[in-house]
Amino acid sequence: MPVIAPPKRYVLSGMIFVGFFVMSGLRVNLNVAIGAMVKNHTAVVDGQTICREAEFKWDPELKGIILGAFYYGYMVFQIPGGWLALRLGGARLFGAAVLVASVFTLMTPFATRWSPVALILLRILEGLVLGVLFPCNHAIWSRWAPSAERTTLVTVSITGASTGYLLTMPISGLLTKYGFDGGWASVFYCFGVFGIVWYTAWIVVVYDSPSVHPTISDEEKTLIQATALDLSKVDTLLIPWKSILTSPPVWGIVAANFALDWAFYVLLISMPIFLLDVMKTSITKMGFLAAAPFLVKGVCSPMSGLAADILRKSTVSTTAVRKIFYAAGAIASGLLVLIAGYSLNVTVVVVCMSLAGMTTSLAYPAYTVNMLDIAPRYASIIMGICNTIGTTAGFVSPTVVGFITQHQSAKEWQGVFWITFAILLAGTVLFCLFMSGERQEWDKTEMQKAADDTVESQAETPAN
Repeated sequence: MPVIAPPKRYVLSGMIFVGFFVMSGLRVNLNVAIGAMVKNHTAVVDGQTICREAEFKWDPELKGIILGAFYYGYMVFQIPGGWLALRLGGARLFGAAVLVASVFTLMTPFATRWSPVALILLRILEGLVLGVLFPCNHAIWSRWAPSAERTTLVTVSITGASTGYLLTMPISGLLTKYGFDGGWASVFYCFGVFGIVWYTAWIVVVYDSPSVHPTISDEEKTLIQATALDLSKVDTLLIPWKSILTSPPVWGIVAANFALDWAFYVLLISMPIFLLDVMKTSITKMGFLAAAPFLVKGVCSPMSGLAADILRKSTVSTTAVRKIFYAAGAIASGLLVLIAGYSLNVTVVVVCMSLAGMTTSLAYPAYTVNMLDIAPRYASIIMGICNTIGTTAGFVSPTVVGFITQHQSAKEWQGVFWITFAILLAGTVLFCLFMSGERQEWDKTEMQKAADDTVESQAETPAN
């Protein structure tokens, strides 16, 4: 019986999913490993349980700088990454970025033992390289996603990041206890090697567009090319910067992105510290508990994307779908974070944070795909702008948390969670006020504008 090959766009979605999985591992393994680097902890060596002494003596301010260093680099290359994705092809750049970052991850133990400055510089470089991934993702799907499947394909791909956070934290916690070379160093070796293995598969099966894929069926190629873009015809030297930067829908997306990024980084970077210092959990247990929100988010995000596409195919407008999903997800997440902050019970905290992961999965299909609604030609550029601004939360939030929580008290952490709620509320208001579900005029080609004018004139002409 012949084996039926899956459609190439689904294979691509799976490969991007794993690529984002790798990215998240390279990005957050330090968040767990740092606990074993600066605190005494139990480890198992040759079947014997021992107490390993902390290898480094870093104060809270230095830890905050080290944890935030990745995001300085990550922010810088977002907009250039979007432009390069148009110039070089999103698929080629996506794979190369993961490869280089994986090599940097392998170098992390050596840099750390040399000096904190070397570690900070290496993390900045790693962030710089991985900063191109989200803009590349949107450039890839501009070429590969049929309009009717756009939300589903983009959401499934991005869910790889949430799944990566889910597995990275407990795996990293186990490696700090059972791994070699001090435990914590094995975290970086394992994730670096995995990224290199993924890249080997990527260069074999992934192509920049359906038109150059050697084994894609004619039926699938026709389906995709009917609504996707031929980015080879985009003039990458004449990007309409003024129109993009003065577009209210673009800034609505930017506000939505920043708000969710802030909440995301609080869960990703600060929650492990909250569980260790306030809830007094062990490093190994913390890895599993901190992963819970990303487990729920990883399961729910694809379903949210599919639900959004189903609603768009019915009588509900794209604009209404995007607003409803974002408002429900963002406001519910803010309330759940507040409830967690006022609880002194580990179970309640983990349940609330897990539910917050579920509700943020509603918001992601709203704004992450909205840039493809309003500007499929330049979605990678808009993604770059969003992530440039949104990523500031990656280094601002741990710095703010470090200064607010000097005494690691529950009351100080409640202040952190109130700030998170206020930012989510503001992002919801701005997104719902400015967003649009329609393609913007500055994104259309002259041929498309002429075709639209023809349709409008025919509609206005009375029938004889």
